[in-house]
Amino acid sequence: MINRRNTLMALCAASMLALPATGWAADEPTVNWKLSHTLDPKSIYNQAAEKFKEEVEAQTDGKFTVEIFASGQLGWEREVLEGMQIGSVEATIPSLGPFANFVPAYEVFNLPFTFQSADQMVEAFKLPGMEKLKEAASDKGFTVAKHFLPTFRYPLNSKRPIAKPADFDGLKMRTMGVPSMIDTYKALGANVQSMPFSEVYGALQLGAIDGVENYYNNLYTMKFQEQTKYISNLPVLNNAAAFVFSKVAFDQLPDSYKQIVLKAADDAGDYANGIAEKEEKQALADLESAGIEYTEIEDLQPFIDATEPVSQEYLKKMDPWVAELRAEIMALPAGNSSN
Repeated sequence: MINRRNTLMALCAASMLALPATGWAADEPTVNWKLSHTLDPKSIYNQAAEKFKEEVEAQTDGKFTVEIFASGQLGWEREVLEGMQIGSVEATIPSLGPFANFVPAYEVFNLPFTFQSADQMVEAFKLPGMEKLKEAASDKGFTVAKHFLPTFRYPLNSKRPIAKPADFDGLKMRTMGVPSMIDTYKALGANVQSMPFSEVYGALQLGAIDGVENYYNNLYTMKFQEQTKYISNLPVLNNAAAFVFSKVAFDQLPDSYKQIVLKAADDAGDYANGIAEKEEKQALADLESAGIEYTEIEDLQPFIDATEPVSQEYLKKMDPWVAELRAEIMALPAGNSSN
């Protein structure tokens, strides 16, 4: 922790020293941004980051450079987001679960079945209410440039197919340590355990847990198919992300650069969405080829009914407009629940 904080402070100091003497308002200043995320260099996050970097640097003839720090090199999400509030890190791609700890309105992304298909999520990102989420983030020191990555956290387990809520009864399921996510799986009847993602394979191998939930590609690349047997296209929770900038850093940019980074984030998010769609289809096929039995669920309503009390309990603690936004999202055509 100390080393990471020292690194952030040193990088912040270096960024300040790099500012042109004439100030940020000067024509075409030299700018360097650090973009941090916690996934590996082959991940969709990193591919999106590389696309963003490529476009920003091309559009500014290399005067605006982006340095990417993958795999949590600058710290994990909480550390980086705290740094962004003071401007020591300029950009990140966070999972929206942890982001809700900083911007409570983003808890809407953590509630079960808010989104039910990739197509629905992409359409939801265009709703006017999403701009209110961005305003809420701005109040906390963040500029949200783009919501993207319409993927879901599907349940994979070693015990039985999941076709109805009762099939979760007694399953030892690992999920993220986000309270609403834990409460969701408890409402379905599972025994919930939270642990670092790096420990999940061993826990499955030892029988300490029966299952885990994540998007298809991550489940496959982590080789969980070696210790499990069943998966369903059940979009209990989503796996969306966002391009987020430090408001301190963004506000210092000249207008021409602001337009460039916003457009680059938009393009990079769309690019990542296309990759995600292809990778999810391939990963599901790979899981099935490895012996995983796939259950397609057409009627989500029993699962929604079982978990809706969790959503309502959390919505009571939030501004009324967040509940209105969730209702608007859920009223969109759901489409196919698999990616």
